[in-house]
Amino acid sequence: MVRPTWVWGGICLVASVVPGLLWQATTVIGVSRALGYLGEVLWCAAFVLFALGRDSVVARRWLGVVALCALGVWPLVAGVAVPALPVFSDGTGDLAGAILTAVTIGLIPVVFALVAVVQVWRAAAIPRAFRWVPTIALVLCVVPASLQYMPFVLTSPASIAVMASMLPLFRVVAIVGLGVVAIVAGLQPRTAAPVAVYSSSER
Repeated sequence: MVRPTWVWGGICLVASVVPGLLWQATTVIGVSRALGYLGEVLWCAAFVLFALGRDSVVARRWLGVVALCALGVWPLVAGVAVPALPVFSDGTGDLAGAILTAVTIGLIPVVFALVAVVQVWRAAAIPRAFRWVPTIALVLCVVPASLQYMPFVLTSPASIAVMASMLPLFRVVAIVGLGVVAIVAGLQPRTAAPVAVYSSSER
């Protein structure tokens, strides 16, 4: 492994999808929650490796590190903090407040991801051939999810239902694709640094 940080981060990222798929096929509440927690831990481990590993994808620049780590720990934080919010926990909050809170919570990881993608490009620690992949993954996760809130795009209940059923597929493709590319990139040989050659007249 030329860049083991990327390889192990990619493995954790791909593996984080598996518990979610098993969770959908499991009806036992305790087992489902354990699988969900396992997926969140693997997700967090992947982004922490990408941020702080030896071959950091953001060259350990503080803004990129903060964005990646925040994106990694967000599912764990949201899983504990969000259900405790009064608007969700006591059932007495108004519908508008609940919707606003849900949208805000949904936007937070998008902001983290957007900052991380920009920092990955600016750090240039990833070979150019792979540098566009995080952007594609972000688009696959964000754009289809946004379309369901645009009534002029989805004009019928059937189209809304189809889009809602396909959202998990877009997310799985984005995450697995990003993880596989990270593994492949981590196995690629490093490009040798150019060596300056001077003629005898220049010495």
